[in-house]
Amino acid sequence: MQKILMVVGSLRKDSFNKTVAEQISTQLVAQGAEVTFANIADLPLINQDIEFPVPSSVMTFREQVQAADGLWIVTPEYNEMIPGGLKNALDWLSRPTEAGVFGAPDFIMNKPVMLTGAGGKKAAKVGLAHLKTLLTFMGLKPNDNLVGLQIPTSAFMTGKFDLDSEQRAVITQQVTEYLA
Repeated sequence: MQKILMVVGSLRKDSFNKTVAEQISTQLVAQGAEVTFANIADLPLINQDIEFPVPSSVMTFREQVQAADGLWIVTPEYNEMIPGGLKNALDWLSRPTEAGVFGAPDFIMNKPVMLTGAGGKKAAKVGLAHLKTLLTFMGLKPNDNLVGLQIPTSAFMTGKFDLDSEQRAVITQQVTEYLA
């Protein structure tokens, strides 16, 4: 059974990307994977003054990443970049786990990551490309299949995003690829 840690880049309680992550999670669980959601909203801003001893929320996040066989990040883009909360979480993840030991921890090296995002007209694709570059730099192994979904204008008015059949099919294909 594959253990997958789902990381949602939006901190909003009812975010559209959380809706997408839940759809993905449902499909993964249906195919036998174990899915856990990380809570990055509780992470303090990265600050070397509080790095050792590490804050408990950071320790929990790192332990979740370490226990997972892979990560799945579902995120919007803000101004064609990744959201600050997600960047902060990744910065904490890339930091040493022991004082005086430099470099990213071994447990993130070559860990597979699938990337999906939902956004406006550009479907979060610019932010996903930046995210892939960052993850590669950090030593993780992002999949080449970046899936960006366009949120219809009506969703921004109603606050509800229902994936259409084409979007669900793309997600199904991504899930199949990830589990292979």
